[in-house]
Amino acid sequence: MKFGVSNLAWAKEAEPRAIALLRAKGFSGIEVAPTRIADWDALGDADLQAFRRRCDADGIVVSSLQAIYFNQPKAQLLGSAEDFKVMCDHTRRVGEIAAALGATVAVFGAPRNRLKGDLSAADAEALGAERFGLLGDIAGGHGLTLGIEPVPEYYGADFLTRVRDVAAMVERCAHPNIRVHLDCACIMLGGDDPVQAIRDYARLTVHYHCAEPDLGPFSHPRCDHAGAGAALRAVSYPGWVVIEMRQQGNDGLDALDEALSVVAGVYRGS
Repeated sequence: MKFGVSNLAWAKEAEPRAIALLRAKGFSGIEVAPTRIADWDALGDADLQAFRRRCDADGIVVSSLQAIYFNQPKAQLLGSAEDFKVMCDHTRRVGEIAAALGATVAVFGAPRNRLKGDLSAADAEALGAERFGLLGDIAGGHGLTLGIEPVPEYYGADFLTRVRDVAAMVERCAHPNIRVHLDCACIMLGGDDPVQAIRDYARLTVHYHCAEPDLGPFSHPRCDHAGAGAALRAVSYPGWVVIEMRQQGNDGLDALDEALSVVAGVYRGS
């Protein structure tokens, strides 16, 4: 396993100190929410190249992308043809960003960009499979894999809310660039067991988030991270384990230091 942290966890101005903490705890990756670098309209090649140079200089790689449809309400998986075209066009942009940063995985969370609305479950699943296949083609053209996250109703989702639903969608798509992304907090909040999900869907899994509900701190964990870490080791999971946590406090560094220690202790094992 490889270990990283989402850049949601710290203030932008604290990034050099955050990276120093990562390196001190043996973490080698940053998961990037692109708009934490700059807003979509302002995010240019120069920004991306500068960010990657800083990572290279610090011995850090960009493991993955997240929040890829943030502030893109017109991009809709199950909306009209026009809405889906917006999603396709934006996914191309995400692919370009990923290629510039060296990321090979992007998390497809986005509960409000995949609402099924009035569609029946069967119609949503059929349309979703067709459209995920098209998104997989776009992502694959940039060397990127989309990991579909099971997002529970707790976070406002109404489609692919359970891990079994996501696994079924991935198997239905049968696309090499559409895979399962496991988030322990999302799985738990959806009523499922993260440990069992790891065991059941390891062969479909491309990425893993170590998270707490509401992207909270790790001071009093509610998820069974020790069990999840043992399960990932048992299935010889080769991918990234990424801490997903919102910035806590003024710069996020105290909570980041604590999270790094907790995750390193239980996911690496002895």
